[in-house]
Order: sequence, then structure tokens, then C-alpha cells
Amino acid sequence: MTQTASKQRVKPVNQIKQTSVATPKTENEVSANIPEISTGKKKKPTSPDADTSTEPISNKRTNKRSTKSELNSQPLIESGMEVICSQTKFHDALSLVSCATPAKPTHPILANALIIADIETQQIHLTVTDLALTIQASFEAQVLLKGEITVPVEMLFEIVKHCPNGNITLSSQTQIIQLIDEEKQTKICSLGLSDADGKYEIRGISAEEFPPSSTLDATPIPLPTTVFKDGLKGVIYAVSTDENKYILTGVHIQLAQEKLKFIGTDGHRVATTELSTQGIGRKPRKQVESEEIIQFTIPGRVLKELARNLDDSVEFINLLYDAQSNRLGFAWQDIILRCQCLEGTYPDCEQLLARFTFDREVILEKAFLVKALERLAVLTDKKEKGIYLQFDGSLQQLRLSIEREFGKGDQVIAAHLPSEMSLNIQFNLKYLVEAAKAIPSSAIKMHLQQSDHPAMLVPYGDRPNPELQMEMRQFLLPLYTLNA
Repeated sequence: MTQTASKQRVKPVNQIKQTSVATPKTENEVSANIPEISTGKKKKPTSPDADTSTEPISNKRTNKRSTKSELNSQPLIESGMEVICSQTKFHDALSLVSCATPAKPTHPILANALIIADIETQQIHLTVTDLALTIQASFEAQVLLKGEITVPVEMLFEIVKHCPNGNITLSSQTQIIQLIDEEKQTKICSLGLSDADGKYEIRGISAEEFPPSSTLDATPIPLPTTVFKDGLKGVIYAVSTDENKYILTGVHIQLAQEKLKFIGTDGHRVATTELSTQGIGRKPRKQVESEEIIQFTIPGRVLKELARNLDDSVEFINLLYDAQSNRLGFAWQDIILRCQCLEGTYPDCEQLLARFTFDREVILEKAFLVKALERLAVLTDKKEKGIYLQFDGSLQQLRLSIEREFGKGDQVIAAHLPSEMSLNIQFNLKYLVEAAKAIPSSAIKMHLQQSDHPAMLVPYGDRPNPELQMEMRQFLLPLYTLNA
């Protein structure tokens, strides 16, 4: 009955409202209806404090919004860079620096690229860092107004990649908002891009928050690019990808007078390459003192990015090593790559390998060996990765075989070996094919001793750079002992 009475009361009220729109009421008629409306509203709250708390909260929110609106109504706007640049150059620079972007940034600024418009040099400088690796690329542009800003590198790269060939106009601005009840200012940064087809705007972060680049206190040492890349290719495959083997995730480099040595190992294999830095190119170079040996361990990830981006047309690359901070830098053309070297003592691989001697030699054609290994690789699985090598001197051949529950394979290739030699040994197929591919020659000489000793692979035959003085060695440990 109570609910029915309530509904009956509300209905006349609605009718009164509708009537009041059509015919104005007198003051007495309107006031007479007010108690009836308020009574209907008071029946809904369950607690006596409900009505008293609603009005103050509403007033507080209204006052707060009005105060902020009043303070933020006129923000100070500062203009930043005004630049006209080539889409191709911008895209190439972004493609190069974006590889330093961390997969999971620990701070939003690490997902951003720092853009600096330099009016003096008429260049744009792009910088991306994950704190361990920093890459900076510069390119020419028409800089009308200088400025700097950081924006998400992935978003910027995708926009520039889809822009048409031609010029891109960049402009940045910063809105500075000062709140009376707060001491610090709030900055809202944005970067505008426009091309022949459209306009874009990206919200950014102030360049002041970008991690500062540390200066390397070192004299540049120019190295022939061919020497550096060839030496790196011979060992980079052998570094560990297991973060628990921290020091083994890098390549150890030793630089002495006229010598550059690379060492890589993951505990199951060792690769060493020693090259001469003389006799290639005509540019004068700073020499390392005869008694001085500079050595450091560079993360493998850094060197892979370096090899990927270092063009063969570059004649020399400048190496800068700051022993005080254990930081390293590479500079070529308008690109600077800086990284933190790995801390710790690298294992003495030479002393370890000096324990083994080899008195058997086998010469194999590299192309035939790699092709046979790749065919058999389809039969490998996660549990079984081994491949059997059977050397037969009487037949002058090497038999490669693999057997699994789901299938087996057999490959025979010609080999030059002692006629009395007969040896069976097993290696990790992946390690063997990677070592073979890393050797820059038409043939491979394999040094062996017995089934429980490692094998040493060295270049043999024609090489693509015969004028380059190089000594390369690849050591592989067998999986387990087999009877000869």
C-alpha cells in the first residue's frame, strides 16, 4: 500500500510539471506543490545522512573544477623546432636508431627517441637508448628554428615509413601550465608532422627527462672496416645467449700493436680470430704502443647491431675506449654507437686449448659440407642434436649420419685424409654447421686427435680477401666419447 500511495503522489507531480510548461502558475500554486515533491524524494534514502552528504560533495567537485578551469584557461605556449627534412633520410636514421629501443622499457622515456634540431650544423640528431646501448644518427635538414623533444620511436617510425617520398615538415611546441596551489610547472609537449598528403601530431615528453649521454674520454683509434667485420663474423656466432653466463654473452677483444684479436665462447665451443690492422687502406692511424694491450668485452647484442648497420662502403671505423668508465664507442660517418662493456674476467681460452694436440688433418670442401649438414638438420629435435662423423681413409670420404625415432639420414662427401685414418666422432650439428659457415674460405681443414678430444677447424683454400692477414680457429667439443 505504501508503494501505491507513493506512485499516486508522484503522478500528479508529473502532470503538474507538464501543465506548468503550457500555462504559467501563480506563486501560491507553485509553492503549494513543493512539499509534496520533497516528501517523495525523502522516502528513497536509507540513512538520514544521505541527503546532507550529497550537496557538500557536489559543491566541492564543482568548486574544484571551476578553480582548475580558471587556472588552466590560459597556458603559456612555447614554440620549438621548425624543420624541413627528407622522408628517406629521416626513415633511414629512425630505422638505425630504433634497434636500441628496449623490448620492455622500465620508464616511458626509454621508449622515446630524442630529436634535436641543430640550427648551426643544419642537422637533425636522433638518439635512442636502453641505458646499456645508445645509438645516435644525424642527417642534413633545413633547420629554421632549433629545438628538442622526445616522442615514441615506434609510432614515429611507422608514421614516417608510410609518408610519401619528398619533404616532411616538423614543428614542436610546449604548453606550460602553472597551478597556484602547486610549485612546479606542468609541461605538455607535442610534435607535428606534415607531408604532401596529411598532418599528424604526436604527444611527447620533454627532452630534459631523456638520459644524458656520457662523454668518452678516449682518443679515437681508426680501424679498417673490412678487418673489423671479418674478425667479428668469425666469432659472433659462438657467444652465449644464456644470461646466467653473463661474461660469455660478449665478445672479448684485444687490441695491440698492429693486431686485433676476437674471442667468443659459450663453454661448448671456442672461436678465435686474429687479424693485422696494417696493409689495408691509406689513411694514417694511431698506433697502439708496443707494450700496451687494450682489452674489453662487448655485449654480443651490441656487436650484432654494429655489424648489421656498418656498411661495406665505410673504409674506417673509429674505436673509442674509456677504461675509467669501462665504456666503449664506435663512430663512422654521422653515426655514434656507445655501450657499457661487460664487467668481469673473461676466461683464458688460449690456456685451455693449449692442453690439446692434433696430429690428424682432414680437408673438406666447405660448400659440400654445409649442404650435407643442412639436409640432415631437418631430422634434429630438441632432445637429440648430435650428428655422427665417420672418417674413412681407405675410401677418402666422410660419412655424416643421423638417426631418430621418426627417421634417419645419411650423407657421404669426398675428403682428403690419411689413408690409414679411421675415426668416429659425434658433434652438435648446429654448432658444426655454424662453425663451418663462419670460415671465410672455399675449403676447411679439420684437425683431429681422437673421439674424446675437440676438433679444430681452420680456413683452407681461396679466401674472399686474400690480402688480409688473418688467423682463424674454431674449436668444437664432442658430445660424448665413441669407440674409434
